[in-house]
Amino acid sequence: MSRASSHALKHPPVTAPSEPAGAPFPELAVSIERETFPELLREPGRLFAFRSDAYWIDIGTPEKYMQVHRDIMARRYHAAPFASDRTGACVSPSARIEDGAIVEAPCFIDADVVVKSGARVGPDSVIGRHCHIEEHACVERSIVWANTRISQDAIVRNAILGRHCHIGRNALVENGAVLGDKSVITDYTRL
Repeated sequence: MSRASSHALKHPPVTAPSEPAGAPFPELAVSIERETFPELLREPGRLFAFRSDAYWIDIGTPEKYMQVHRDIMARRYHAAPFASDRTGACVSPSARIEDGAIVEAPCFIDADVVVKSGARVGPDSVIGRHCHIEEHACVERSIVWANTRISQDAIVRNAILGRHCHIGRNALVENGAVLGDKSVITDYTRL
């Protein structure tokens, strides 16, 4: 182990939160860079570093948050349910994938999700609990949090959708869009 010093900190401090969106206890949120490390560095001998080749990623930006999910599905980092040698899509037994729906690996489909006939869940997608993906909708390379509805013919690509979102018919959400909880995208909207 080696002693850490203040010059080892990131400069300038990041403005994105260190915790994922929707952290369950926002009143307890702490900035590691601006609060924890400086406090530990005030007294010599309180902070040490350990050099490791183990997987580590700062998920403080949407791009990095999406990257860690892709890394898990590609097994660059071993985490459930992708920690096993099993390949393919991880689909909850309580999810309902209708005949004619397309599910492409690697992806994760959580409990009580409904994927309607003609819909497509593409690779590198994470679909949270109780989501509903309607006919001919497409989700690819995206993270969709719980209780979100993606309407008919909508496309969600390279995006992060918060909880309880509603994506209207024929809407397009792509290119790094990040929607907060309860966002509503009306029919035919392009983001």
